[in-house]
Amino acid sequence: MATEENLKSGFHEFFYGGIDEEGKERFKLAVTAYFKAITQLCDLLILRKRGFAPTSHSERFRVLERSFPAIYGSVDKIFKTYLDTYQIPITIESCSVVKNEIKQIIHHGRLAEDFKEALAKIQGKNS
Repeated sequence: MATEENLKSGFHEFFYGGIDEEGKERFKLAVTAYFKAITQLCDLLILRKRGFAPTSHSERFRVLERSFPAIYGSVDKIFKTYLDTYQIPITIESCSVVKNEIKQIIHHGRLAEDFKEALAKIQGKNS
């Protein structure tokens, strides 16, 4: 069962895993990890507002589209980049785009207090 603590912990594991993979120039793994970090943020927002965490991408997207349209726009924008990891080379630029969307989701979701360290890491790398 998803709890706030599990989702926050999952975010950190995926986010910092993405940072590590990006540092090793394994960009497919980095984008995959960053996207999974995004799902943890989304599920945390949904859990807080709706009282449950989705169990699939389609359920997550439906709830985001209805309840968090700005965040849905961010997730929808980068979902193709995540899917591209299965078939085409991924660049460091793709990593930067996905990390920027993490920052946007944290801000739109008013999660800055929960994820100060991650925001500082993103801003330090992308500024």
